[in-house]
Amino acid sequence: MKKIKIVLSICMLYSALQSHSQKDIVDSNFHVYLLIGQSNMAGRGLLDADSKSLNPQILMLDSLGQWVAAADPVHFDKPASAGVGPAISFTKEILGNNKNIKIGLIPCALGGSPIKVWEPDAVYLKVFHPYNDAILRAKLAMQKGVLKGILWHQGESDNDSLPSAVYMRKLKILISRLRTDLRNPNLPFVAGEIGYFNKMDYINPVINQLPQQVPYTAVVSAKGLADKGDHLHFDTPSARELGKRYADAMKKLQTVGNEAKPMTRLFAKIKNVPAKDPIVILGFDDAEISHYTIVAPLLKKYGFDATFFVCEMPWKSPADSVYYMKWPQIAELYQMGFEIGNHTGHHKNMTKLDREGMQKEIGYIEARCKEYGIPKPISFAYPGNRADSLSQVVLNEMGYRYGRQGGSKYYDPKQDGHLVIPSYTMGSAEKLHERTWNALKNLQPRQILAFTIHGVPDIAHPDYTTSVEIFTKFLQYMKEHHFKVIAMRDLGKHLTSD
Repeated sequence: MKKIKIVLSICMLYSALQSHSQKDIVDSNFHVYLLIGQSNMAGRGLLDADSKSLNPQILMLDSLGQWVAAADPVHFDKPASAGVGPAISFTKEILGNNKNIKIGLIPCALGGSPIKVWEPDAVYLKVFHPYNDAILRAKLAMQKGVLKGILWHQGESDNDSLPSAVYMRKLKILISRLRTDLRNPNLPFVAGEIGYFNKMDYINPVINQLPQQVPYTAVVSAKGLADKGDHLHFDTPSARELGKRYADAMKKLQTVGNEAKPMTRLFAKIKNVPAKDPIVILGFDDAEISHYTIVAPLLKKYGFDATFFVCEMPWKSPADSVYYMKWPQIAELYQMGFEIGNHTGHHKNMTKLDREGMQKEIGYIEARCKEYGIPKPISFAYPGNRADSLSQVVLNEMGYRYGRQGGSKYYDPKQDGHLVIPSYTMGSAEKLHERTWNALKNLQPRQILAFTIHGVPDIAHPDYTTSVEIFTKFLQYMKEHHFKVIAMRDLGKHLTSD
């Protein structure tokens, strides 16, 4: 009978989501929060007199998708054991003395759920779809209010050597999915430590790495909190104290957003549009020696500018050094008027580095540029054209204006972030040549095409080589058709507010 009721509730939720009119007006003063995780988020503290108190400014989304007055137990995952959790005290702390807003809770935590079931379409206890249901209920809530953040408390089910080893990877994927599906790349996400009364402590050291791994996140401590006697669940006073700690962390993240610090500008789009002439951005990667001996003279001949994204490419053997420029040659390119961009110190995949690793790799090229009288770069090319949200955050924090990735499409300033400018990879291979040649021939006024180009030719990496003949054909076509051929640093100069 219980399973039948759960299935009926889920069906009614889908029906409620479909039946709401698109004309519903979202109340900007109705702030909603998504609660996910396992039993300590759901609440297992003993109910008391305070559990019955109601506040008309505090609501919760019940199992049928209706907004009702909020009181413990907020969750309904296991009615027989549901009790006091951090939700109500969190809400009271967030609300404070503000009489102008209401707060809505979206309870979605499920007792005992491991992180592996918080994936799309995953099934838990045969009837629950934790991730799918959370997204469904959050979207339903967002038809009435503004989603302000996510609270996550989970880890007891993964508090062992093997699950904890992959926990951070799964948590990062979960946060990314949530932000994507809820259409908010900066959505605040606060996680909580599990109780220190647990017999093992594999998971807390992992959870505490989150703010360094994922932007706009925080972790709240469980130190000093007590269990209810089962060495697993917080007692009532501790659950409420945990809620207050969640509120403090959430308010700090929201303050950062209100002050328009780097995270809020991270995915900014350029409001202006390209000027009348088609624009081509030339970017040359890896500090290939042919950039100095062949490319630069050809660019000067045609009167074109370009960005040389430099790194110190790791050699397979000392003999490989002949394939790459030395720093005096890179400095000479700058003296010739070309832009020197950053390609990391040693061609590292940014998506596999933590924040400190990214800062180190980016800072290495900045230090070498300073050593040779080259200005600090403002343009960056992701090695392998692979970017993620953390790498964009770090670039933004370090003062970069532009970042180039792959994607094989034109750059649309109104749609694409300025730190993830898409590009086409040029090359002599049939597939690369056909794709890039068509992109160039089909380029229309007010469109922007960015090229990723390796060696001309590329002896060290023949799969990405561009012959001098093909490269010259591209230059000649751009000259004949009066394209604006620029370095990435000058992109803003060629946009207009028309």
